[in-house]
Amino acid sequence: MRQNYNFAWVFDLGHLLFPTVCRACGFPIKKETEVLCISCRFKLPRTFWYKMHDNPVYRKFWGQIPVHEAFTYLHFRKGNVVQTLLHSLKYHGNQDIGESLGRMFGRELVSGGWSGPEVIIPLPLHADKLRARGFNQCDSVARGLSESLGIPHDTASVKRVIANPTQTKKSRFDRWLNVEKIFEARAPERIRGKHILLIDDVITTGSTLESCGRCVLDAGAERLSIATVAGA
Repeated sequence: MRQNYNFAWVFDLGHLLFPTVCRACGFPIKKETEVLCISCRFKLPRTFWYKMHDNPVYRKFWGQIPVHEAFTYLHFRKGNVVQTLLHSLKYHGNQDIGESLGRMFGRELVSGGWSGPEVIIPLPLHADKLRARGFNQCDSVARGLSESLGIPHDTASVKRVIANPTQTKKSRFDRWLNVEKIFEARAPERIRGKHILLIDDVITTGSTLESCGRCVLDAGAERLSIATVAGA
């Protein structure tokens, strides 16, 4: 007769010897799908994300492209926990951080009664950069948001076709020229007539998001909203 062994103790022992720890304070956490302990999640420097029409991010697009809603989740400052987390995501490939932040962001949006978009599109990387890095940090955020919001994310309909040089030290006009027509809709039928949520990890001037948003609208999106994990 085959015996039914319970090996749960092996996993408990492994967690005891190699615990999952909070990426901010190092405190052990039980839920392996999260990257922050309850205390650090509570202390995250949240912004004005619940004000989707009257905030600095929304105003960046005034007179540029018609945006339905635009907002950012967390304050990004030099040396703060948000910079540490996003640096670990972007430069060390810790995509669980992006997924966890996306889930947290999405849960707060849902609890605030926000709804509307039908598809999430993460800001695309150029194919060369994607091959070199191995991942797009925005994709992981999109997966977390998709899970919490219960709407699909689409990484194929819009492509970055030009690898533009850095935006650093460029004027607003030069930044706009630098990103003009660098995106292309490859499957406009999946965008047409829909409310699209375009997301990025960090927003600074918003020029790249503006360019991608223009591409989405030109492809026939009925509405465009923009959200980022953090704002500098």
